[in-house]
Amino acid sequence: MNARSLIKEARHASRTLLNEIESKALLKEAGIPTVETFFAGSKEEAALISKKLGFPVALKIVSPEITHKSDVGGGVDWG
Repeated sequence: MNARSLIKEARHASRTLLNEIESKALLKEAGIPTVETFFAGSKEEAALISKKLGFPVALKIVSPEITHKSDVGGGVDWG
């Protein structure tokens, strides 16, 4: 999907932010290197992708309601 389509789709959905996958696609189109990103729609799919990639992996939330894990109290408590 190209940059214009990504932004048009976000605006059509009344969103003012792009999600992680959309943002990386936009950066890639602009020639900016990013880490390869995969979308998992379930915990089983996430486990399968993780096994294929090898560990460690990082998981991120993709949600129109949650822009960052700290918004919902996510993250690691190092205390």
